[in-house]
Amino acid sequence: MTKSKACPTCGGMQDFRPLTDAEKVAVQTIKKIVYVHDYWRCAVAGCLWFQRYDKRSDGGFLPEEFRTPKPDPDTG
Repeated sequence: MTKSKACPTCGGMQDFRPLTDAEKVAVQTIKKIVYVHDYWRCAVAGCLWFQRYDKRSDGGFLPEEFRTPKPDPDTG
């Protein structure tokens, strides 16, 4: 399931998806909170931005190991 939301990193409206379990653990550590089930992540390849579903200003960046590689333009 994805929802269209404004991503401050990518610019404009982008698809966001719920966090995976591993991403939830990372966000708990970053935000120093326990409940992170209302955080979503930008689904654009290469973007690390996450935010609360209803509050863009309550977001941040996932660690680099969560970066989804951008597709190689030479291989499609």
